[in-house]
Amino acid sequence: MPMRIAFAALIIGALISGCSDSGSSAGGTPAKEQAAPKPVVKVTAKDLFQQYEENEVATDERIKGAVVEVSGVVQSIDKDFMDAIIIAVKTPNQFMPARLQVQDADKAKAIALKKGAKVVALCQKMSRVVGAPSGRDCTIQ
Repeated sequence: MPMRIAFAALIIGALISGCSDSGSSAGGTPAKEQAAPKPVVKVTAKDLFQQYEENEVATDERIKGAVVEVSGVVQSIDKDFMDAIIIAVKTPNQFMPARLQVQDADKAKAIALKKGAKVVALCQKMSRVVGAPSGRDCTIQ
């Protein structure tokens, strides 16, 4: 029985020491320090809509892995079914605005916005949903 306890302690110790190394790379440098900052693609909501209309695949490929800075005029400030803050920014199609999901930390900035105001948002992810640009994890600048 004591042999089983010693063996179990040895296994647990190995697992714990293995988990503590997960935040560093082979060189011993923490993984976060090695990550280069994401490039920023600056575009207006109108231009982004047009680019998606012309070629969705090319547009997605061009912005892949980048932070997308979207600028434009506020069409509305809403919430979705999960209570996430959504800023709708005008595009050439009034029925398909760019929908930017804003982080909860920027709630005060969203509250201060008005229809017709100019807005700039940095979105960590961008895609096309039902024909319109859709940003996620956005911050208002």
